[in-house]
Amino acid sequence: MSQGARHSVYFVQEQAHGVTPATPNLTVFRATQNTLDIKINTLESAELRSDAETSDFRLGTRSIEGSLSAELTFGTFDDLMAAALRSSWANNVLTAGVKRQSFTFIDHQADLPEGQYTIYRGCEVNTMSLKVSAEGITTVEFGIIGCSMEIADTLPAGAVLKDRTTTAPMDGFSGSLLEGGKPVSVVTEVDLSVENGIEARYVVGSKFSIAPSAKRRTVSGTVNTYFEDNNYRKKFLNEVETNIEFDLIDPTDTKKKYVVKVPRLKFTEAPRTIDGEGDIMMNLGYRGLLDPTVGASVQIRRALA
Repeated sequence: MSQGARHSVYFVQEQAHGVTPATPNLTVFRATQNTLDIKINTLESAELRSDAETSDFRLGTRSIEGSLSAELTFGTFDDLMAAALRSSWANNVLTAGVKRQSFTFIDHQADLPEGQYTIYRGCEVNTMSLKVSAEGITTVEFGIIGCSMEIADTLPAGAVLKDRTTTAPMDGFSGSLLEGGKPVSVVTEVDLSVENGIEARYVVGSKFSIAPSAKRRTVSGTVNTYFEDNNYRKKFLNEVETNIEFDLIDPTDTKKKYVVKVPRLKFTEAPRTIDGEGDIMMNLGYRGLLDPTVGASVQIRRALA
């Protein structure tokens, strides 16, 4: 019987879509959850019969779908963060763009007697979600759309596993949060979601998706805060544009951090639920917009020293 405790995930960027590089250098994903799997559509005969039976059923077109979740650690997911923003790091700055990148993902179930490796090719990062909580470890989740899957007994020929990064999980109480350029001390949780609208595409003559399509980027999220005044409600009601910026800091080396910025946004909702006699909370929703100065709706800076 296979156990999650014996599960590992690796990935490598592809140079050609759907083709695992020769002698790939595989990065360990450091997953906490993995739902990546093949999705297969079905075909069923619509033939009408006097015996009321179904005459045929078969498997049809297929694609790779699912998500990989992890505790955010410095230097582990930089390539996937770049893919989520459809961009590349430049001078330790990642500004959302239109560059498409694909990966091969490999999951390894060490306690299986055979077929320990499942290889997913032509995978793109469709979504990225960051969750920063005042009382917990910061988490990241990447939603994946891919093209093909195979089960193998060994890693691809010449594959080399990079050393697993050892940086500590980040948390929500080591950094800071700015709204409108000013420090905010009443926020208990902030979430950021980037969605690329990537979808599988099928053509005659193949069961597998060709390179997926992509739509406009959507940047959105929530900010959960104590209800101390009507400032945020007024910004919501009056469609006042603002911005947010928050730090994600390595707890063992404060010189290593990410600074995530949504440079232009509007609040989309500002409900405050009164539930009993305790603190009243307000869960603000927001939508990121193109900022003409930054040239994008989201940007991540990386500090190394």
